[in-house]
Amino acid sequence: MNIILQHFDGKLRELDLLSIENIKAYAKLVGADYELIRGKPFREYLTAPCQKVYMLNEKYDEYDQVLMLDIDMFTPRGMTENIFNLEGIGLYEDVQKRLHTRLAQNLPLQASMNTPYWGGAIYKLDRDARTRLRSALGENEGWMNPYNRPYNYEDEGIMHTLAFKSGYNPKTPYLDKKWCQCSFLPNPNEAGFIHIRTKVTPQGPKREKIENYQALKDKGILA
Repeated sequence: MNIILQHFDGKLRELDLLSIENIKAYAKLVGADYELIRGKPFREYLTAPCQKVYMLNEKYDEYDQVLMLDIDMFTPRGMTENIFNLEGIGLYEDVQKRLHTRLAQNLPLQASMNTPYWGGAIYKLDRDARTRLRSALGENEGWMNPYNRPYNYEDEGIMHTLAFKSGYNPKTPYLDKKWCQCSFLPNPNEAGFIHIRTKVTPQGPKREKIENYQALKDKGILA
């Protein structure tokens, strides 16, 4: 059995509610459970994005795979592929490669280019991965402090360091980029999951995410 998780700390907004319903429908399609995690259940002193690491908690050990998605992710109309049948954990494209390189240079005692780095919008972890990564939690967790600032690695940094500390390096660490395709990229209808962003095109301009969601809906790409 598998489960899809999303997390939010605070009052849910229009786009959040739309994403929840969309992902719930996908969970039903692929025969997975669904749960929305609220508040700060991982470490209360850490930022909201860091709370996604709660997906490693023992309460989910009954599940074969756990999929954590950001609350601005959507499946396009007609997408029926089951992500749980695929190998790979998360996204590793140009942005993640740059962040990975910078992190390994700045914090060499808890980061390495030889350890996987995953973007924070999607994580798909089997039971072995969750157990291995969780084994690096506990005792002195001061190493998380550099990640405890908005837009400064946050959950991505924590997950990378957990992999580094536990020696976790799977044979297939990354998913195809279509499973976290930014909404401003071409052919969103061919995506696995669309990540709604503020940019209208790769070069800009920007507008509210709900406007970009509505544009995709008007085109029939989102149901």
